[in-house]
Amino acid sequence: MTMTSSHLEAFFAVTQTLNFTKAAEKLHITQSALSQRILNLEKDLELTLFIRDRAGLRLTDAGTTLVRYCQLKNNLELEVMTSLKPNDPKGVSGYIRIGGFSSVMPSIVVPALAQLASTNKNVNIQTTTKEMSELLELLKRAEIDFVILDDRLERDELERVLLGKEKNVLVQHKKYNGADVYLDHDANDDVTLKYLKQAKAKTKDIKRQYLDDIHGLIQGVDHRLGKAVLPMHLIKDRSNFEIIDKNQILEIPVYLYYYRQPYYSKLHQQVLNTLKTTFEKYLA
Repeated sequence: MTMTSSHLEAFFAVTQTLNFTKAAEKLHITQSALSQRILNLEKDLELTLFIRDRAGLRLTDAGTTLVRYCQLKNNLELEVMTSLKPNDPKGVSGYIRIGGFSSVMPSIVVPALAQLASTNKNVNIQTTTKEMSELLELLKRAEIDFVILDDRLERDELERVLLGKEKNVLVQHKKYNGADVYLDHDANDDVTLKYLKQAKAKTKDIKRQYLDDIHGLIQGVDHRLGKAVLPMHLIKDRSNFEIIDKNQILEIPVYLYYYRQPYYSKLHQQVLNTLKTTFEKYLA
């Protein structure tokens, strides 16, 4: 059994927006024609690829597996087409879709990928910054191909590559003289609690303020709202910040995760090598 390319194209278009109307417009076909292609694909595979519920349209497990196949297929086709061009036989092409947490995405990942894209004109980048608790779901739904996370994941279907260890310290503004108020992303952010437990300090009934992401925490310290546990690589140039205890460091391992595949494109290999080199430089 083979899968018809027009059916796969229709399926992949729907997965990008989870909206049949938008996908039909993108493919310049009617919504009924799009729906028929999806139905024919599901009939050929004898599988359900989408489920409709109150939250909207979502992929089944089979649909998630198929969209990863489509992404791999599209990237490999683009890679072959690029390699056939005599003026750029060694160039790489494709899409880099990567998600991570706020302390590493703008400061480390974006500079790394910008360097890669600047020397490969057919590389397209999409980055997503989310809380750690949200990133796995994005990978499951095939909305990203790589995820940067701590060590909380260990699954047979995932590759896990250590990029480095983020060193976190408790800091405050040099002129801060207020009470012990700790700044976190949100109520689920446990970095401060981990730091305090490691330091054998009080963790019960502490006062916390929530400032959304790592850059909110830095601004909070800068405006003397309280103390925060921050990565050293983000505060090294902050002359108005002081580390409360230079001997107390919370190390958080940073891993790159992606689904195991039978074949990895040249772009995949270059992304992996570029990230490893850049993280080693910034987190040294």
